Amino acid sequence: MIAENGFFHSPVSAIAARAGVADGTVYLYFKSKDQILRTAIDTAFLHFFERAREEMATTEDAAQQLRILVRLHLETLAANHALAVVMQTEVRQSARFIAEFSRQHLVDYLNLTREVIRRGQQQGIFRPDVSDRTVAHCLFGALDEMVSSWVFTERPFEPGTTASQVLDIIFRGIETQSNHA
Repeated sequence: MIAENGFFHSPVSAIAARAGVADGTVYLYFKSKDQILRTAIDTAFLHFFERAREEMATTEDAAQQLRILVRLHLETLAANHALAVVMQTEVRQSARFIAEFSRQHLVDYLNLTREVIRRGQQQGIFRPDVSDRTVAHCLFGALDEMVSSWVFTERPFEPGTTASQVLDIIFRGIETQSNHA
């Protein structure tokens, strides 16, 4: 409902109707529309982090772990268009919501990414002379832009291919080998 109509144009009564319950029932579980949205996002991130940690635990290779994380990032949003729309539009319209979100989920996501990058640096897979924080932010920014482009243009989007291409750029840069002299 919020993805379709926007946060401010989605009254609790409409959310309740979409869910097939009475308005009063919604208020038994949620204090406000903000809490409904927050719970939806919290639940999505909880599932994302559970799945990411589970799949990443299958390998010690940091490059493979980063591939898993990036693929899941894009697959999660591609599989839930409404969540993608809410994350790319509604969440960004409220400074308070962005601050709350940043303190929790975004920091957790960036920290998970940084852990993988540091592990790769220790394994000798990733360059030790680059900041794990900078790489994590660049990677998140690239993925965020790919999702924004998909949401706003509605062009076809293939998460696996996009994940591979973004990681190829992160891993190898954009210079040709002959320019690395």
